[in-house]
Amino acid sequence: EIIRADESIEIVQSKNRFRNPTLSGYRDWNLHLQISSEDGSIKHICELQLHLKAIKEADVRLGSHRYYEFFRKYYSGATDTLEGRLDDLRMICEGGSLNEKFLGNVLRNPLELSRMLRVADLFEEHVNDYSLAIMITNVVRESLEPAYLYTNMGNLFGKVGKLEEALTMHQKALDIDLKAFGPDHADTATSYSNMAVVLQNQGKLEEALAMHQKALDIKLKALGPDHTDTADSYNNMAIVLQTQGKMEEALVMYQKVLDIQWKVLGPYHVDTADSYYNMAIALQNQGKLEEALKMYHKALDIRLKALGPDHIDTADAYNGLGYGLCAQGKLDEAFVECQKALDIQLKALGENHSSTACTLHSIGEILCKQGKVEDATEFGEKALEIFLKNLGPDHPLTGQGNDLMDMIHAKSTKQKE
Repeated sequence: EIIRADESIEIVQSKNRFRNPTLSGYRDWNLHLQISSEDGSIKHICELQLHLKAIKEADVRLGSHRYYEFFRKYYSGATDTLEGRLDDLRMICEGGSLNEKFLGNVLRNPLELSRMLRVADLFEEHVNDYSLAIMITNVVRESLEPAYLYTNMGNLFGKVGKLEEALTMHQKALDIDLKAFGPDHADTATSYSNMAVVLQNQGKLEEALAMHQKALDIKLKALGPDHTDTADSYNNMAIVLQTQGKMEEALVMYQKVLDIQWKVLGPYHVDTADSYYNMAIALQNQGKLEEALKMYHKALDIRLKALGPDHIDTADAYNGLGYGLCAQGKLDEAFVECQKALDIQLKALGENHSSTACTLHSIGEILCKQGKVEDATEFGEKALEIFLKNLGPDHPLTGQGNDLMDMIHAKSTKQKE
């Protein structure tokens, strides 16, 4: 009624999806409005979307827009196509077999290739078990073998701790990129970066650093010194240097990242928050605990403002702050911050997600330092169980889980003496 009462506004088109929701169940009210200037000489068309407030609040809290974006693409197409995709997901949810024979039949129709890639993406990005995504992507790879499929396979193998297989896949992607684009292309740089991450996880830090340097050199030449992808390479190098214990060199790299982000993205961007978080860890490892806490707080403040108090990235910031307080011996305060993180993660991700396990691990360490061995054991064992299930026995986080259990066992033994 307010819009209709304003003579300068005309409703050109209205689409009420509260009354007629889409097949996926999405609902909103979309209005196309024509707004005229006072003298009527200028007319402007704009769009107004009306949503349920509770749904929008949940979207911010859970970061659900990325799921919406995925399913909007997944459910695009004619009705028959949508029904087919729903049948696929229904079969998976009911425990049906999406085996290689089924996938092979699907792939005989080239039009279905993108469909299978979307299913693989669904399992890679939105489910904590990657085995089905690996199987689907592997069948597609055998049919086409472009570089990006080898890259997908490499990323998936890396996530489940199969590092040799991951390295092999990324090497194949690099070989294709070198042949297709040459040594100075941004895609080639990405393949070097992917190989470097795997080498880092294998503990081959000098080789990883050399690969990251190759990627950085290419990006500086192809993209320039102020590109966010160039910042990513500085960040990757900083992580390796930090792992090597070269904190001063790592901080120099992190500062380069931060300088680019301030220039390109601004001081309140979530990527800028990530850099503050990374710098906090490096400063903490140098023993500069007060400076580290300031960085943790900056990261948390940005994420609270940009993402809201219930976002999973905000949870990571709470966990980092708890980690910093724990290093200062402020164990009660550290426990409070980590508990905030855990509450968000349990609600948004569930109890068996790897990020949840990281916070369980942090709380277990705090409890161990407080001398609460039984409680620490409960948290530590749960974290280790999740790491083993999701990431495998050879992943660095699983190694950290084992180290925590050794620390708890030593504390328990000392208490009994």
